Amino acid sequence: MQQRRRITSPTATGALRANPTVAVLTVAALVAATVFGGNSIYQAQSEGGDPIPVAEQSVNFGEFDNVVVEDAAIASQGGQPGPKTVKEFTSDTPFSMFALTWNSDEDFASFVRAENADGEWGPWYAAAPMGEPSADGKRGTDLIYVEPTQRIQVSVAGVDLGITDADATPADEASLENVPEEAPVAGAGINPEWGTGGPDTAATEEAAAEPQPLDETADTDTTGLAPIASNYGDIQPVAEAEAEAETEDSGPISADNIEAVLIDPSLDAGLNEGNIELAATTDGMPKVISRAGWGANQRLSNTYYNAPVKAVTIHHTAGSNNYSEAESAALVRGIQTYHGSTLGWGDVGYNAMVDKYGNIYEGRAGGLDKAVQGAHVGGFNSNTWGISVLGNYETAQPADASVRAVGQLAGWKAAVSGFNPTGTTYLASDFNYNGNKYGVGQGTNFPTINAHRDFQYNSCPGGNLYAKMSSIRSIASERYNSIKNGTPIGGNQTSTPSTPGNPATPTTTKPATTKPATTPAGNTSPLDLIRRALNGDVSAIITIVGSIAAILLGTAASNGTGNAGTARAAGDVEILDGLKISELPPIIDGLVSLTGDSEIEQKWNTINSAFGPVLGNSKGGVSTAGIGGPTPEEAANARFALFDNGIIVSDDETGTHALWGALADAWAGQGYDVGPLGMPTSDPVSTGNGGELKVDFEGGSITYDPATNKLHISTN
Repeated sequence: MQQRRRITSPTATGALRANPTVAVLTVAALVAATVFGGNSIYQAQSEGGDPIPVAEQSVNFGEFDNVVVEDAAIASQGGQPGPKTVKEFTSDTPFSMFALTWNSDEDFASFVRAENADGEWGPWYAAAPMGEPSADGKRGTDLIYVEPTQRIQVSVAGVDLGITDADATPADEASLENVPEEAPVAGAGINPEWGTGGPDTAATEEAAAEPQPLDETADTDTTGLAPIASNYGDIQPVAEAEAEAETEDSGPISADNIEAVLIDPSLDAGLNEGNIELAATTDGMPKVISRAGWGANQRLSNTYYNAPVKAVTIHHTAGSNNYSEAESAALVRGIQTYHGSTLGWGDVGYNAMVDKYGNIYEGRAGGLDKAVQGAHVGGFNSNTWGISVLGNYETAQPADASVRAVGQLAGWKAAVSGFNPTGTTYLASDFNYNGNKYGVGQGTNFPTINAHRDFQYNSCPGGNLYAKMSSIRSIASERYNSIKNGTPIGGNQTSTPSTPGNPATPTTTKPATTKPATTPAGNTSPLDLIRRALNGDVSAIITIVGSIAAILLGTAASNGTGNAGTARAAGDVEILDGLKISELPPIIDGLVSLTGDSEIEQKWNTINSAFGPVLGNSKGGVSTAGIGGPTPEEAANARFALFDNGIIVSDDETGTHALWGALADAWAGQGYDVGPLGMPTSDPVSTGNGGELKVDFEGGSITYDPATNKLHISTN
């Protein structure tokens, strides 16, 4: 299957350094933005503000003390009641967040509890394995908020603690022998009073196979431990399960091969002065506490753009729900440190986070209004956007304020990204890893607002929050429709979800002051992004840095030749009729030679021989785009050359192809390579229907009949 080319840029400034041409264009666009009254570069991403320190220590898990405990919850953890050996550790300094990391493929079950200030032990929390390995193969559990402590106990199953046969209890032997069949789900809290187990709430394999939200009217009592469909140790990528069926079990992982991570995120520090909220890029954007507001480490930034955003995925973070509103920002800081530094993801995995009080926190750097790819639902990170609610909603009911904030943020994101928040979209896995329901290349139609558990074998975002998915979609639809209809609701406001026959009447506390952004049909990129870029809006240009569109639109903006025109339908998408290849100014000096042997020069010769001089004369040299790739080899991998009547584009993934006349203008009008079509994958060819021509693209095709001047765009 042809993979859409990824437009990436680690940071805006890094992108400018990577390509002098784009640097010149963007500086010119900055000037144009000043002249035309453009906004700042990062409209929905904050910079500045002092980072609030986060202390982290890593201790070899094997060095923890072995302590035998007798606790009623042990049976829930290993399937065998009675005394059990756990690991215990006392820290010289306080900490409040805990995780385990390791560098191998094994999965295991782990549970942690912390000593309270009064010397009593708190409840057990399950720290389930996460499905996002780092580049060097490091894996980790959920980061568990255990509240401030200096002493913890960790109970594991499927880990060799080095206990002799003589010292091992029956519970130890059961835990070492295999991971319990009813292993805890991600983020499941365990109450010691459950004894040998709770009510049987296991989902069947059939029920887990389809993404179905729980009925909100159903009984969602979760006083028992909700198991996952497969053992942690047995979970395999779907596509690899059969191939690995005969692989010999390597045995349990050794405690010496596991590291314990203890984090103190400065709970007392709260927010930076003034909270430093984000400036809204469009009406209808909820109130958001910026990265500068919660004290992010701005050096932890790993931004990749992957348009279009087609869906929002809802998560929870697990651990204790006993945090104050003032402590919420610290939890966000701890998550950024663990995801970005400890696990090597470069930054926090979620695009946004919401606390139980309804406050929204900016997540991964790059801009909330942009198609920033997160690290939150492995295999399905492409084209999805992650929101995580702080806390464990397998055991607690989500607050109305947090449900409302999640819905409003998801609805705004749907509006600026151009997808229906109550619709469905096809998503396929990009790669395999343990715990995924789908192998590489496999997928299905998911709700455009979905849950982590829809993709993987876990219970995230917890049964109680999952039961609120319908409410979240309803709130999102209300926000989406208000923006689309030009009557956006501002801020994080109280609203009643719409129900048939009983439309909601939202309470507006911040009236609309500007015209809302254009929302295109389907999953196409917003056409107003193109208009904004042509008007010198640097934020819009930065959004598409690394693309051919950024160079062409930035140049047009800087010299005042940009004219988007009006939008008109052309089959499945809308195009701007003012964007014409023939009206583009030269990008750089020089001409493409007919006698050269580069891929672009060879293509010119081929087209000239087959069709005659349809491209016209060269009006500039070869320009380079595609900057900021994930590796040096992938950076700067798109080239193009302009002609009087067309363009030749060359890409390492899609090849070298020419477009001219109405076909070239249609490609320009839908947004060049950042539009729904992406890059061309063929030259114009005859359809056999008279003189009609067709060009294939990554995301669809264009057909054009010069006799009737009929143009049609189809998307995949």
